Amino acid sequence: MSSKLIVAGAKYDGDAWDIVTKKVFIQDALPLGTVLTLAATGSEMNSGSVITNAATEEKLGWGSPAAFPKFSILNPAYTVSVPKNHTVYGMVDMMSHVLEQYFHNTTNTPVTDEMCEGVLRTVLSTAPKLLQNLEDISLRETILLAGTIGLNGFLSIGSRGDWASHNIEHAVSAIYDIPHAGGLAILQPHWMRLNVPVNPERFAGLATRVFGVDATGKTAEEIAYEGIDRLSAFWTSLDAPSRLADYNIDDSKFEQIIEHAMQNGPFGNFNKLQAEDVRTILQNAL
Repeated sequence: MSSKLIVAGAKYDGDAWDIVTKKVFIQDALPLGTVLTLAATGSEMNSGSVITNAATEEKLGWGSPAAFPKFSILNPAYTVSVPKNHTVYGMVDMMSHVLEQYFHNTTNTPVTDEMCEGVLRTVLSTAPKLLQNLEDISLRETILLAGTIGLNGFLSIGSRGDWASHNIEHAVSAIYDIPHAGGLAILQPHWMRLNVPVNPERFAGLATRVFGVDATGKTAEEIAYEGIDRLSAFWTSLDAPSRLADYNIDDSKFEQIIEHAMQNGPFGNFNKLQAEDVRTILQNAL
């Protein structure tokens, strides 16, 4: 992430933060190569980056075609030393990326739907095994590729994912120095619950095909909520946090978080969130 801003900033005479805040749009950057030591963000095969400015308590995403890595080396042997907690955060992060892309309003997307669901099922089946043996190269290899596929653009061909959960989490972790995926594990299920009424059938499809919910005699809404509960329970089973209280976060800075999240107005591509929606998600996540 930071390396992309470094190679971009090297070709810009001003403050590199101008690039992050989109005051300037770079056309060139130094060549970048990556050697992955963590399976998580997919940054090795995309042009995106997220940077935290501790001085201003801002955490913002930016991207440029000039920031694509020229090459990336993905050797699972380089990831076996990653401790359990960051292995978990990486797997939550890649699942969250897939879910962000899964929730869109484009019709006729069976190919990418199946791809998203397949990646999620693979992480679901692999994660518990990996946490039992962190040095298993084959399991590390599977998770490493899942992270890359999770955010290299393949899963969002022809559609625009939502990304509201990420926006809210960035606002939280800009103020509270918590792991990004820890925040996502807390917040994304609450985003999902809030948005079930937008398209219950889409949530229900995810619940049945990925989380194995039995749909017999249930409404789409009931199936959807059960699927979200199973997602949250799975993340909790990996020892990911489930409440903001797990990080000693209360509601004292909610207004600052909401202001950060809303700085560009209503956001989200599946459903536009307003300030009150953000407040509801944060309140429910306490």
